[in-house]
Amino acid sequence: MKTVILQDDIPLITETMKRQEGEGLYGYIDRKTGEVLIGCREAPLEIFPNEEDENYEELEVEFDLRYLSIPQEGSRDSYQDMVDFIETVADERLRDLLGVAIQGRGAFGRFKDVLRRSEYESERNRWFAFSEECESDRVVEWLIAEDFNVEVGF
Repeated sequence: MKTVILQDDIPLITETMKRQEGEGLYGYIDRKTGEVLIGCREAPLEIFPNEEDENYEELEVEFDLRYLSIPQEGSRDSYQDMVDFIETVADERLRDLLGVAIQGRGAFGRFKDVLRRSEYESERNRWFAFSEECESDRVVEWLIAEDFNVEVGF
């Protein structure tokens, strides 16, 4: 029987996946229970085998079988979400502004700055929903590929 991941855990997994490796936030999923474990430099997880233990290698194998590391992919997918969103914008002027905004460093900030303008409030709200759905879909696809069941709905 596959382990179930709760819908409520998707945002935690999403936040972890959006980080670059080495930014301090990291996470694991317990393959037996479905529990999502998030750690950081200031509050590290205490699930790792102790290297000083005489059967460390055996414990390390058990750890790898039980816990799945949440991959940290950075912003590449989020950038593609912006590109995909721009293609759905009906207003040609806004589409052009957003297209220019995502060029080069600082793309995320400029993109959001354009959408913060009061005349684009409905598109800003649509962007947030679009982005959240894309991120959630990616996490669910990854979890299914890793042989988990995802509890959807409430």
